[in-house]
Amino acid sequence: MSILNFTIKLGSKSDELFKLITDYENLPTFLPDQLKSVEILEKEDNHTITEETLVFTSIIKKTITQKTKHSIISNNSLESNVLSGPAKNSKILIKLEENDEMTKIDVDIDLNLDLKTKIFSPLIKKWYKSVLTGIFYKMNTEIINSDD
Repeated sequence: MSILNFTIKLGSKSDELFKLITDYENLPTFLPDQLKSVEILEKEDNHTITEETLVFTSIIKKTITQKTKHSIISNNSLESNVLSGPAKNSKILIKLEENDEMTKIDVDIDLNLDLKTKIFSPLIKKWYKSVLTGIFYKMNTEIINSDD
């Protein structure tokens, strides 16, 4: 297992960001080159299961499909568990905390890669951070522009 933690601060309200973060099918609009599609397979009150098509284009060019269970823990906290694919059993915890007209987003990833993929762990960690940061910044921009 490999741990990745990072924090970013954005100027949008936490509830607006959380609404976009949990609009799973719309996520590819924020990073269309890396996240090709997200399809909802199952939706319950407390969780949603999605199937994502991800594209890696750094040293290796690879498209993977994975299933993920997203559980809303509270109105500002989301836990995603990867159910299939090379990152099966990985967990992503996203917490939003609003203060001083800013929203702090804490991301904790417990990355669990299969044997074939483990060698690429540093690249995959960098990819996850880049993709999530990019999505959050684009969401922030969309919210700010919609307030104008």
